[in-house]
Amino acid sequence: MRAREGGTTSGSAILNAFTLNAFKIVGGWGMEGQRVRSGQTALLLGAAVALLPALAIGLPSGFGGLYFLAILPVALPFFLRRTPHPFAWACLVAGTTVSVWAVVGFVVGMFLCVPAAVLLLIAAFLDPSTRPGTWGALAVPVVPAVSGLLLYGVPGF
Repeated sequence: MRAREGGTTSGSAILNAFTLNAFKIVGGWGMEGQRVRSGQTALLLGAAVALLPALAIGLPSGFGGLYFLAILPVALPFFLRRTPHPFAWACLVAGTTVSVWAVVGFVVGMFLCVPAAVLLLIAAFLDPSTRPGTWGALAVPVVPAVSGLLLYGVPGF
């Protein structure tokens, strides 16, 4: 940002450009006035509903705490619905985290969280203007695969 006179950058203008105020970005990506698409919100709600069977089965079992930790990241994108770009990244992080928990907890029935993870990942990449990019797309299959290999070992050895 440049000041109106002289063409120099003002220190307070730089400070205001990167201030977070109650999840509303004052500056940065330039999408302050926009909201998340209704399709992304519907997919987020669908992911929350898709976790209900997993919760119904998992919470009464002895692994209730693990189930609770697995579904906790799904709440994050609900708070970022007014900022599209952070919402997409939050959906990516939550979907990848839930898929990692589904791989790690496969033996105890956490595979029931896979539909919610898929819906969150679709919501992250639905809007072309806010897609997380190449590194985000690479993280989706690599992180759960690496966590599964680290936990269960390399097949055949």
